[in-house]
Amino acid sequence: MQQWMSRRGKAGLLVVGLLLAAALPAAGCGGDGEQAAAQAGEGQSQRQSIEQPAQQTTGGEATAASQSASQAEDEPEPQQDSTAASSVEQPQQEQDEADASSAEDENQSADAAGQESAQTQAAETQQSGAAGESVAEGTRLVTLFGDLTEIVYALDAEQYLVARDTSSVYPAATEELPNLGFAGALNAEAILAMEPTLVIGTNMAGPPGVLDQLRAAGVEVLLLEELNGLDAAQIKIRVVGEALGIPQTAEALALDVERRLAEVMAEAAEIERPLRVLHVYVRRGGVQLVSGAGNKAQAIIEAAGGLDAAAEVGIEGWQPLTPEALVAIDPEVYLVMDLGLGVVGGIEGLLEIPGMAETQAGRARRVISMPDLYLLGFGPRLPEAIADLAAYLRGIEAEIRSE
Repeated sequence: MQQWMSRRGKAGLLVVGLLLAAALPAAGCGGDGEQAAAQAGEGQSQRQSIEQPAQQTTGGEATAASQSASQAEDEPEPQQDSTAASSVEQPQQEQDEADASSAEDENQSADAAGQESAQTQAAETQQSGAAGESVAEGTRLVTLFGDLTEIVYALDAEQYLVARDTSSVYPAATEELPNLGFAGALNAEAILAMEPTLVIGTNMAGPPGVLDQLRAAGVEVLLLEELNGLDAAQIKIRVVGEALGIPQTAEALALDVERRLAEVMAEAAEIERPLRVLHVYVRRGGVQLVSGAGNKAQAIIEAAGGLDAAAEVGIEGWQPLTPEALVAIDPEVYLVMDLGLGVVGGIEGLLEIPGMAETQAGRARRVISMPDLYLLGFGPRLPEAIADLAAYLRGIEAEIRSE
């Protein structure tokens, strides 16, 4: 069995109106089951590898087993998660060999020069921002959801963090902060004990009464809507940077993410035959869903050069996983998150779910598993997550061709 493991955790337009300001109460789980999905996925961190160590190869199977350990999983259904592992056959961000013609080489050189110029400009912007702006003295920040915590670290503003939620597990230093528990079941007294001046979360945070208590106590509460597009990371970075008073620093980071995303997607577009990929969401308590059109999984699968198999047959949002649905979709590859894979007992347990072994993906045991926050967090590491997924798909595509 060939095992794939994740190594790491386009131009985005700033969307006005996607921000729920402090005056708005927290919404519930929302109509999009992805918000719930992202959430239950957030309690993940360095779990021991579930299948055999990477670099074992027997037959035509491609699977990615997890290296992260589940944290608390007392969360409701679907949202995000994190960290890193090692890869097999160097699937991470493979680069095509320089077989191009001299004309193509010239174009590549021009592109590289443009990218280098953009990098330089972003670095200069960040330096000027760091010199001319700073987070207000006395700021005490609480972040609710791992993607926002990760952004704070990427902005070099982590010294203002005083607490975080259970989903905030990347980078590893976050685990040294006080843990306020699941962001959807907050306790006002616990948060106020941290003496925060600013709380940043998503509309999944709650319950609403707790947020009202925080506001009544004079705490600024900033909530962002769930964003499913590939520009989500840039939007969130800019909003968080503005809230912290460091917009220039945030702009430089957002432009860097855009640049890396464009590079990765250009490479992923070279995949010869897009594979039909199905994102399967599993959690404790028998939660088993398939992800269709409009969810984050569709965006990242297509950015990585694949096809969302559920969306292709007309499934929208989240739908119950049934044998009938699996047969109708008949994907070539399963995409799962590490926490869910651990819940069902690894690849073997996943394929024991009725119908899972009866598809092309199941018969060939083609399963890719990636850390939850890394895969669906849509934070600063989104380009690397897409690059990893694209590399895994290229490896599977090559394997299929050789069969």
